[in-house]
Amino acid sequence: MMKQRRSEMQVTIEGNADLRKALRRFAPDLEKSLKKEIGLVLRPVVRQAKGFVPSDAPLSGWAARSFSEGRFPPFQASIIKAGIGFKSTPSKPNPRGFSSQASIFNASRAGAIYESAGRNIDKWRSQGSSPRSQSRNPNAGVQFVDALPELTGSLKGRGRLIFKAWSLNQGKAEGAVRKAISTAEQELYRRSKSANLRRVA
Repeated sequence: MMKQRRSEMQVTIEGNADLRKALRRFAPDLEKSLKKEIGLVLRPVVRQAKGFVPSDAPLSGWAARSFSEGRFPPFQASIIKAGIGFKSTPSKPNPRGFSSQASIFNASRAGAIYESAGRNIDKWRSQGSSPRSQSRNPNAGVQFVDALPELTGSLKGRGRLIFKAWSLNQGKAEGAVRKAISTAEQELYRRSKSANLRRVA
């Protein structure tokens, strides 16, 4: 599930929130091991996503300057790359009792724009620009998007950085994370069962 928080965009893997809570409380070593394993799985996807960041701004007018030119965030490859990372800690549970067990995020404002610009272009291409555009050029929105690489679709959403890397990964990372979570859950159950048997004895 893709979520947007402020300018941050994420690819998330959901799961039952109670499991991670139980791991932290009763088997912190399993929780630590799980976080390490998730990191090993997601780090290559993050590295690939960073590799999709062009070294120069796709449009000359988007390049960083030594003086401010309004609120639009300048394109700076180093900042965009620094804003791409992963989380192996769970988020707060939603009303259904599920939380993000792991996520890859694109946190910089310019990175989020580069990631997702043009997702809704079909809705306003005939108008020439986005309804939110403040440019004096009525065709600015379309021209901006046309200068960017094509969006790559994945089961989590469409994008040019983290969503593209996720698509090319073809579900291997998600499968590996879910397997690691399942293994930790089984080990926690085995330990709890053994503890009960010892108490009975």
